[in-house]
Amino acid sequence: MTKRKKRGWRRLLQTIRHSMVSIVRLVMRTVTRCSVTVWRRIRAQGPSVMVDARRGQAGKLRVAVRRAAREYAQGVGVELTRDLLVVVQRIVHDGRQLNALLQAFNGPDDSRRYVIYVALSVNGRQVAEDELLSALRHQLAQVLGDLSGKPVLTVPLDLEVPRLRSAAAVVELRPDTRTSQDKHERNDLPVERIEQKAS
Repeated sequence: MTKRKKRGWRRLLQTIRHSMVSIVRLVMRTVTRCSVTVWRRIRAQGPSVMVDARRGQAGKLRVAVRRAAREYAQGVGVELTRDLLVVVQRIVHDGRQLNALLQAFNGPDDSRRYVIYVALSVNGRQVAEDELLSALRHQLAQVLGDLSGKPVLTVPLDLEVPRLRSAAAVVELRPDTRTSQDKHERNDLPVERIEQKAS
């Protein structure tokens, strides 16, 4: 191979390398911009969520909390603002351990910022995910009521079965076997003990 051909191949390889590097950089920039745009849209649709848990559980709870808040707000017809932060942490304490706690702060431009604390455990008892989301929705109802006004109609429904009162009469479960319905007296049948004699 002559020197001219070697130089030509080197220039061609350098051109290909520069082109590949430029294409990779362009693709990376495009992917980054798209992911940032999508992430901003996702965050704009729901509250900011912080979860104090292991990575797998934290990711699952973050998705569940954001979805529950978004669906609840859409169902009520109110748009959730970015002024809402949900913090899922091990315990929530305000003089005693609570399932959830709502705090509101007045901003400088007469806007309110809300923080909802939701507990993962209460008094040593692990809270199930459905119970956690129920506590979240209860606090969201307060936030949305503060944003859009109180509900004009509230109908409570209590489905809890009442417990047996301690003062209720004791019912005897054993019927009286001494007198039967046909008025014949019955004697208690003797219980015989059968023993096998050793032969």
